[in-house]
Amino acid sequence: MNRLFKLMAFAAILFSVSATLQSCDLDNDDNKLIIDPIERPNALVTFKTDSTTGAFFMQLNDSVTLVDKNITKSPYGDKEVRGLISFVPVDKNETGLRRQIHLIMVFDSIRIKPMSPVVPDLQKAYGNDPVEIVNDWTTVCEDGYLTLRFRTYFEGVKPHVLRLVRTGDYEVTLYHDAGNDVRGRLYDGWIAFRLNDLPDTGGNYKDLTLKWTSFSGEKSVTFKYKTRK
Repeated sequence: MNRLFKLMAFAAILFSVSATLQSCDLDNDDNKLIIDPIERPNALVTFKTDSTTGAFFMQLNDSVTLVDKNITKSPYGDKEVRGLISFVPVDKNETGLRRQIHLIMVFDSIRIKPMSPVVPDLQKAYGNDPVEIVNDWTTVCEDGYLTLRFRTYFEGVKPHVLRLVRTGDYEVTLYHDAGNDVRGRLYDGWIAFRLNDLPDTGGNYKDLTLKWTSFSGEKSVTFKYKTRK
């Protein structure tokens, strides 16, 4: 079973169907933690290792980090990985930027991809098959990544390819090549893109517009984005 299918099946089991994005704004709330039952993920993080001390920590968003003092090594070694976790806070009233938690479970990691270059005839080169972007807390722009929960038809016949291309200063377009695998059941999956190709925001938040082709036509959504330091 390939990785994309595993993530899609995982999403179908864990989450109920939610609405897809219309043109709207998605703002980050750097102090909000979603506390769900521990059997389900309640945070999307970046697994990191401090290059100086070797200490393991999880980046919750642009400013907040999570630490479990009983876990000294990342489950992914020195590799930086995006992933879904379930946790409980040591102190549910803690509001600092470095928060102590008990890590309950690490779910499957999310594939990270770089942005793709601009090439002639983008739709022909990268595909223009429809895909939906799901409006939930795992579709988010933070820590230098644009993480998307997406939904599409999938039979597992061929791998699907998603690419993100910068089409303006703070505008990106998602392209989907389904490889003629356009029937079957609707499944959800996740993918994270490094936003290294965007201009530096100078420490400020900028509006980042994502465009894509959905099953009902062209759509867009705006996120708040700040260059990762």
